[in-house]
Amino acid sequence: MKLRPGSLHPTHVNATLAMTSAVADADAEGLEHVRALYEEHGPRVASLLRRLTWASCDVEDLLQEVFMVAIQRASDLTGVRSPRAWLFGVAAKVAGRARSRRQLRTFFGLLDDEVPAHDARLEALQLVHRCLDVLSAKKREVLVLFELEGLTGPEIAEALGIPLKTVWTRLHHARRELEAEVARHG
Repeated sequence: MKLRPGSLHPTHVNATLAMTSAVADADAEGLEHVRALYEEHGPRVASLLRRLTWASCDVEDLLQEVFMVAIQRASDLTGVRSPRAWLFGVAAKVAGRARSRRQLRTFFGLLDDEVPAHDARLEALQLVHRCLDVLSAKKREVLVLFELEGLTGPEIAEALGIPLKTVWTRLHHARRELEAEVARHG
């Protein structure tokens, strides 16, 4: 959701206050570390969020949520083996919460996802997302992290906090389900 000049949505006010509080509580070294991680991994995290959500999702808001968590947990973040995997794990959780909120809003009829007829690229992107939507969130996360983001099995296991065998099982089933859905759409 984009803000018009002079209008502040309560969720944006809350997010801004939370960010201000997180920054005030973090030490300078932690903030610099998170800034460096943002510069190095921000575009990849945004790409992952785009793939784990829906075509018209406001990825910038979700990216801000991911790095708010990084700021709040900056001391934990300095000790992880793979900061990229850690950030991707946070992004998967943030995307999952966003999808849940969207499902609730859809249930109550609060969404208007009409696509302009002339936007073929957006229509194709929505088709890809519809195919991915048949997967459970857990399978979708593993598929996207492995196939599109290039994480290894052990990195995915660490990022999502699951056993390595679970990664391979979810990936296998996700591939089969996605193939079937793509075939169904032609």
